[in-house]
Amino acid sequence: MLADPYDVILLDLDGVLYRWPEPIPSAARAVAALRTAGKRIVFVTNNSSRTPAQVAERLASVGVDAKPEEVVSSALVTATILAERGTGSAFVIGEEGLLEALTDAGIRVVDASDEVDVVVVGFDRGADYTKLKDASVLVERGVALVASNADPSFPAPGGESWPGAGALLSAVETTTGTRGEVFGKPEAPLFERALASAGGGRPLVAGDRLDTDIAGASRLGWDSALVLTGDARREDLESSPWKPTFIVDDLSGLV
Repeated sequence: MLADPYDVILLDLDGVLYRWPEPIPSAARAVAALRTAGKRIVFVTNNSSRTPAQVAERLASVGVDAKPEEVVSSALVTATILAERGTGSAFVIGEEGLLEALTDAGIRVVDASDEVDVVVVGFDRGADYTKLKDASVLVERGVALVASNADPSFPAPGGESWPGAGALLSAVETTTGTRGEVFGKPEAPLFERALASAGGGRPLVAGDRLDTDIAGASRLGWDSALVLTGDARREDLESSPWKPTFIVDDLSGLV
């Protein structure tokens, strides 16, 4: 099988395993076949809004067997790195997944009026002008700015695109003239932490986006498989600087 040379398969979610709320045909069977072949699976997501348990539940609802400990999100990586840096408090634009990850890492989530070490931006459907204003004022005062990911849009039900974490980050960056540090795909931290969580080895990244999944793998010198059930099409490769190692019609192409 195509996946034979690899120890760890890093799987993107939306566009590879499902197009919410519909499962992608053959995806669940492909994951099961990869497990049977002895491959270690990590589910890697830029979406910071859900906890690992919630991600595992969502995968189970579309027939994909997944454990919370197999999920590595941009929220978890953000919290881990900030904790390693000794961050004590954060003003957060984000939802439950990011808030829980930061709290579990020992970082206090505080209001703008409190002492703030860092402003953290993630996907937040409850974000409003006041949140964006408070975050911008803090950054203008010298507080560090980081983001779980910089996806400009979020793939919503029905094929719609909603403003993503990157759109919120852009509002703060545009206001302050400060560039935020990003931990999610295509940046290296999320990929590196995902591989480490599986115990290391030779990875294969499987995803549907050239600008996140394939770009991130390419920057690290890792092999990748572009799965054509989501965002990218074959013709998109002509104008993309990022080229996958393999192209498969769906995830079953790995097996």
